[in-house]
Amino acid sequence: MKKLIVKNKEGEELSLVFREYREGDEYGMIACIRDEYGDTYFKRGFYEPEYIRKQSREGKIIFFVAETKEDGIAGMMILKRFYPEETMCEMASQIFRKKYRGYGIAVPFIKYGMKMLLSENYSAAYSLPVLFHSVTQRLLYREGFRAAGFLLNVFDMDTITHSYHRDRNGKHSLGIQIMAVKKRDAGVLCLPEEHWEFCQKIYDSLGVACKISDGKKGVPERERSDITFMEDKRQSSIEIRIRRIGRDLIYKIQQLHTLFPLRGKQTANIFLNCNDEYAAGAYRMLKRMGYFFTGIKPLCSEQEYMVLHHPGEVKIFFEEYVLHDNFETVMQYVKTCYEERQTEEKNK
Repeated sequence: MKKLIVKNKEGEELSLVFREYREGDEYGMIACIRDEYGDTYFKRGFYEPEYIRKQSREGKIIFFVAETKEDGIAGMMILKRFYPEETMCEMASQIFRKKYRGYGIAVPFIKYGMKMLLSENYSAAYSLPVLFHSVTQRLLYREGFRAAGFLLNVFDMDTITHSYHRDRNGKHSLGIQIMAVKKRDAGVLCLPEEHWEFCQKIYDSLGVACKISDGKKGVPERERSDITFMEDKRQSSIEIRIRRIGRDLIYKIQQLHTLFPLRGKQTANIFLNCNDEYAAGAYRMLKRMGYFFTGIKPLCSEQEYMVLHHPGEVKIFFEEYVLHDNFETVMQYVKTCYEERQTEEKNK
């Protein structure tokens, strides 16, 4: 628990307590979510008190609240664990009631959460900040997080309400922001040569060692790929994880495209294990299918992942994103990859 007093620009004081969630806090937390998002927050379970209690009891999510004497819960934040599949910890869902903006609560609240995160044995600290404002990006950068890429076109904006500026993007994207904790060596990364320099700069910014190679060429020796996927029907998004690359890779991706046709608002993001010796070749095959490079997801598990995106029929307005300088540099690179993809699609 941490007590503090903060002031807004008018000099008005606010007395706060930061603490871990206790059963009974769910309704105040849900009120924070409704104040910002109405009934449209994409983490649908957070509207269910029993879901919050269950996630907390099982240790999958650590919930924190910012509490005032006057109104009770003024804000919330979570640390999300991904064991056993992944070894990082995600800092997410920092949401304040609108009346408490302007008091500078976000900075000390993040520091409070980071103190607990860094006390555990995680490989990395991880965040997926929104791109319709840059507050979280900026504050996490100050804590040591660095931009590594993007998950593009994840959320259908027709299903989400928020109080920030609405731009021309019909689907909303997220940044990938990372801080190395326990994992300090990414091993051998089998990357396409055109992205070597970019990826090396990302790992250098994280203070992590890696060796970059173009891996094995030709047809994979193994027959079967190891692929999993998650579909979000409400958001018309699919997330595909390629853990191991086999000869059937393209067939399996084509099967998913048949199940989830990339029409209308349907989009796909791929995490491609770039410690796999055939990753560079797989990237080239996926690129021919219409995917393009959007960065990396480093240090989150035993494997390192390259991130690819297929926009389907969705147009991306990169200039509409609100970005901190660290993300702006990465976005300019990703935009170039997208423009190259658009040219190739026109020439097919």
